[in-house]
Amino acid sequence: MTHSDVHDDDEAYTVRPYAVTGGRVSAASKDLPMEALVESSSDVEAVRGLTPEKRTILQLSTGQYQSVAELSAHTRLPLGVVRVLVTDLATENHLIIHTGGTADDTSTHDADGGISLSLLESVLDGIAAL
Repeated sequence: MTHSDVHDDDEAYTVRPYAVTGGRVSAASKDLPMEALVESSSDVEAVRGLTPEKRTILQLSTGQYQSVAELSAHTRLPLGVVRVLVTDLATENHLIIHTGGTADDTSTHDADGGISLSLLESVLDGIAAL
């Protein structure tokens, strides 16, 4: 693959974010953290009538967990757009969203109100996995 082939692929698919979400910008997804893990609960081959972006999200989350931020990076779509699409797919029972243990939860803080050691270890493990 040459440099011009990659450049042509980038130009071949240019859709405005508001067109992908039907004009919605946050809707029910504003509380969806970017570190939330997503897994597919649908057979990608059996799902018909979905947009290419939704099909891609399902493919990426089949057989492995993906964070909302990772889906945004893999699809090259803004985080807000991916949040809306993930929320749509979860509402349609195509995705399962796991949001436990975010930095704002009281369960991730120690008795003194500081960040718990287990949360910090999880963050370090995640960074090391990159």
